[in-house]
Amino acid sequence: MDDLDRRIIEELQIDPRVSYAALGKQLGVSGMTAATRLNRLRETQLLRCKALPNLPQLGLGTEVLGLVQTDLSALPEILEILRASPYVLRVDRVTGEFELGFRAALPSETALGSLMRDLQGVRGLRRLVIHHVLETVKQSDGWDAVFAGDAPAVDAEPTYELAPGVALPWGLETKVALAAGWVDALVRADHQRLRQLSTPDIVYTLSPPHPAAGSWEGLAAVEEQAERTRQAYRRLWYRIVHVAEAQPPYDIVIDALSPVETRRGNVGTAFSRLAFAFANNQVERVTNLGQMTLPDVSLGGSVYPKLPG
Repeated sequence: MDDLDRRIIEELQIDPRVSYAALGKQLGVSGMTAATRLNRLRETQLLRCKALPNLPQLGLGTEVLGLVQTDLSALPEILEILRASPYVLRVDRVTGEFELGFRAALPSETALGSLMRDLQGVRGLRRLVIHHVLETVKQSDGWDAVFAGDAPAVDAEPTYELAPGVALPWGLETKVALAAGWVDALVRADHQRLRQLSTPDIVYTLSPPHPAAGSWEGLAAVEEQAERTRQAYRRLWYRIVHVAEAQPPYDIVIDALSPVETRRGNVGTAFSRLAFAFANNQVERVTNLGQMTLPDVSLGGSVYPKLPG
């Protein structure tokens, strides 16, 4: 954007309904030039013009900020609830102890209670915090930030931060959520969810040096291995530290730290690299490329083997 674009935006902030002729006159250019520049800003999506409601005047006086802490496997269902609510104005993926932040404007505390009950009914929700907005001290349209320095690259691929230091392209979000849901169903031996998330001919492989190395083909065999997993571990978590796209036949590779507690009382943390292949929005193949204790993890050697196939 050049100086003329900036002046056009400044005039629109004063009067967004100004005509092309009046805009050109105020800027010292023709109405055609003003129209061409403004249309270019709109076509490149650098500027959007829209009408905004006065929420309190229209009966939406209960304004809240919400924070959601949840298991990754429950994230799609929670996002669907927030997207479906007409009262939720904005939802953000955030870093820190919470996964989501959202802003909502509701007609009453009763409506707020209904939204909270819907969220609290999701399996995997860990914590829901609601703050009522007492006063909006500042609300900017964002142009001051744009003109304060260099604007971000328009063509940069949008990403979200799954965890501190773990930034993922938005295009991988659905696949990561599906993979996380499948792993959660496996360690819980949740047969109903495994059937929903797996193809009938799914192949699950544990590669050495995992003590239970082997391969299981078909849903029935995977369900039997899920039962063995549930019986072996009292607690088993996966904390994702890196995600990348993979070469065929796999779609993504997930690196995770796995705090574990066995039924025998042994406690430790392992490193896992899991490769996933998907078909028709279901998991078709999973390969766990070994687990090892943290002192064995390095940036080279056999702990980072190549994907089979």
